[in-house]
Amino acid sequence: GLVNTLLLKDPDTFRRNLTIQRYAVIPLSTNSGLIGWVPHCDTLHTLIRDYREKKKILLNIEHRIMLRMAPNYDHLTVMQKVEVFEHALEHTQGDDLAKLLWLKSPSSEVWFDRRTNYTRSLAVMSMVGYILGLGDRHPSNLMLDRLSGKILHIDFGDCFEASL
Repeated sequence: GLVNTLLLKDPDTFRRNLTIQRYAVIPLSTNSGLIGWVPHCDTLHTLIRDYREKKKILLNIEHRIMLRMAPNYDHLTVMQKVEVFEHALEHTQGDDLAKLLWLKSPSSEVWFDRRTNYTRSLAVMSMVGYILGLGDRHPSNLMLDRLSGKILHIDFGDCFEASL
């Protein structure tokens, strides 16, 4: 694709192996199509949910803390919402994904490679997503390749006004 071509032409991004992981999407009609399977991937939501279940941590602990501090959250100003969000962050560990990457890696070398790939792929996709105006990004439409650590975006329907 165009973005990968541009990234591979630049010496700095080429040296850092900055690319976007792609998958096949084949439209069959205006409202149906085939989407390629990407092996070894799970959504961030699924990975964090499973990790928290094993560790006996409530899946929505941050949301509960926010509602406990501000039951009328939906009616707050943006600045008030930021304060409530920061309060929730201060009262939770926020390291589920970091621990998950460590625990799922067979060695420190593999962990380091996965962490590097995660960071770089998330940065690239965040920049590209911003340029393209992608919205509706959340842990259920971000996938993690369990072997490489790379991030893969899925479910672009809302982004391109194509969702059913």
